[in-house]
Amino acid sequence: MHFQEIGENVLMALDTIRAHKIRSALTMLGVIGGTMTVIAISSFLTGMQEFILDQTQRFGPDLVFVSKYTNIGIRFSRPSREERIRKNLTVEDAAAIAELPSVLGVSPTMISGSFAPSSSQPVVKYRGIEANRPLIFGVAANYDEVRNVYIRAGRFLTFSEQQHHDQVAIIGAGIADSLFGGMSPLDHEIEVEGKVYRVIGVMEKAPGGLFGGDPVEDRQVLVPFDTLKRDHPEIEDITLSVRARPGVFGKMVDDVTELLRRRRGVSPHKENDFGISTPGAIYESISAVASVASIIVFPLSGAGLLVGGIGVMNIMLVSVTERTKEIGVRRAIGARKGDIIWQFLTEAITLTGVGGLIGIVLGWLVSLGLKRLAPTLPSSIPAWAVIMGFLVSCTVGLIFGLWPAMKAARLDPIEALRYE
Repeated sequence: MHFQEIGENVLMALDTIRAHKIRSALTMLGVIGGTMTVIAISSFLTGMQEFILDQTQRFGPDLVFVSKYTNIGIRFSRPSREERIRKNLTVEDAAAIAELPSVLGVSPTMISGSFAPSSSQPVVKYRGIEANRPLIFGVAANYDEVRNVYIRAGRFLTFSEQQHHDQVAIIGAGIADSLFGGMSPLDHEIEVEGKVYRVIGVMEKAPGGLFGGDPVEDRQVLVPFDTLKRDHPEIEDITLSVRARPGVFGKMVDDVTELLRRRRGVSPHKENDFGISTPGAIYESISAVASVASIIVFPLSGAGLLVGGIGVMNIMLVSVTERTKEIGVRRAIGARKGDIIWQFLTEAITLTGVGGLIGIVLGWLVSLGLKRLAPTLPSSIPAWAVIMGFLVSCTVGLIFGLWPAMKAARLDPIEALRYE
């Protein structure tokens, strides 16, 4: 079959679609929905992978967080009672870990405030203006080296300020904007939980949370660990940030695990009563949820394509009946069975191909909607998803249009000419 004949068949198919707009639109709905889902989910998963990679690189690939909780990443439930009653990590644990040859640095962290929006938050204010949902982090002087703190203006804590319990603070970009607007916060005094702190640094604006809103880093107020411990002796739960020396990350994790098991008296046959998480593992927990969702959604899109295929088969069978006399005329003037088969197959493929293109456009619009919902989520549509979506939609037309095409080709020319 020549390309010219294929082009003529495509034009005939498009004329048929225009002549029966509503019927064609209803027939294409399943294909449109299935293709749109493939494009939208592929866009979401691609964006999720880019987000995880960006966040992991921001913290550093050789960093781990150690806590008494098994998973200090994205939690979907409260810690179990067994986790809550575990022995807290201590500053002495941090000092012991710092002695390990594979460890570059350790920084203990304690937090005043809760990540949950509904929980009570500490008060941070400047001249009567209160910051939105601040979190007070008590950190060591080496926290910026261990955790990669990005300072926009000013400086970080010194060991002297830590040892002397100085009331100095580094504030997040969100805190700075809400309290000072366009004015520089440096050397100004803010009120943190009723005590006066001098601002010595401002952090860069963080990339943002997954689903918008103020990211945690923008709401942080970093103060010396010993200062916060002095003011909040009741806070006993601390987290350790541990950075490995270059090239020994795996050994560092094993070393820290073995050391803490020994210090905490964990029997050889028992599981760890603490958790070690990497930034990548924390964000991959989100990716795992997204992957499970895709496992559920992709079969649904396949069901949509199946329904669309059945609709195409049905409408093509109706088309064969309606055009029986036309088929008879074509056969009478010399058209072969193969020409008839390709005519109807081309029409079916064109019908589902147009549906696929519409689905791709709608999937792109859904991707833009996801971008508005989660501004920090890169929602780029991979080229393979567009190609696959279009090819699958065309394949649906090829498969489900085959039977009607064969039925049209098998019609007896004489009987077809007599059909009324």
